[in-house]
Amino acid sequence: MDFIVMALVLGSAALHPFRDLLIKGQRFPESAYLGVTGSWVIFAALQAAWLDQTLTLPIEVWPLVAGSALGLFIYYLCVMLTLKTGDLSIYYPIIRSSPLAIVAIGYIFLERYYSPLTLAGISLTLLGAIMIQYRRGAGLLQRPTLILTATAAMVGSAIYGLADSVAMEAITPAPFLFWVYSVLTCAFLAFFTLTRTVRRPLATQLFGCWRNAPLRVLASGALSYASYVLILFAFQAGGEVAVVSATRQVSIPISVFLGALVLKEQSLLPRLAWSLLLASGVALIIVGR
Repeated sequence: MDFIVMALVLGSAALHPFRDLLIKGQRFPESAYLGVTGSWVIFAALQAAWLDQTLTLPIEVWPLVAGSALGLFIYYLCVMLTLKTGDLSIYYPIIRSSPLAIVAIGYIFLERYYSPLTLAGISLTLLGAIMIQYRRGAGLLQRPTLILTATAAMVGSAIYGLADSVAMEAITPAPFLFWVYSVLTCAFLAFFTLTRTVRRPLATQLFGCWRNAPLRVLASGALSYASYVLILFAFQAGGEVAVVSATRQVSIPISVFLGALVLKEQSLLPRLAWSLLLASGVALIIVGR
């Protein structure tokens, strides 16, 4: 992997865990998700204005906008459904295994091939990511519906990752993200409005986060936006989507450390050991390209 691509991906991984840390515990998750996706529209518009970039997209990019928005909708919705009743430590490794889906889709439909060393690195990275969060006796197979939603989230992540990597060959990040997240935010507004079941005012469910914790929502949106812009820059610099996605798993041990330091979570030493395996996988990916 090129040094610049590696630096961009590792910088993204360092920022990514702070999104969930900042919005953890929101009473209405729909409101938190809408707050973050809506803030991305604002940040993308500001970035485009700062760089004097037009928000107009070439016609050939719009199918990629639709594909990315669809993948993100599936991803965010299925993550929310999974984590509403499922244990994060059980199902999150499935959700974050998108490199497997990316490699499979790329090989079957896009004729993309990877060296044995790169595939070994991806495998070690995913094994380390899964074992960091493994909990003995968790009973994974007892909740088949949650396995299904977690797997759907993984596929959604692969869809938007592939769409974004192709889009970055023709367009810059800011205008692309502006339209992707405009479509995504409107889709979420319509979906959450039509499927509302809690007997609370609709405005509270959809926009309550802006009343209760506006600064946390903005900070979460800003950090996650910056994190993903770095990924798009990595794509522009020639980063291959499966390799970039696997290397981004470095965010998992970072989140473990934050959990131990901020949330006082336990089992830090075993997780540190699995983090070394994950790091060795990243090292193989770096030398395998």
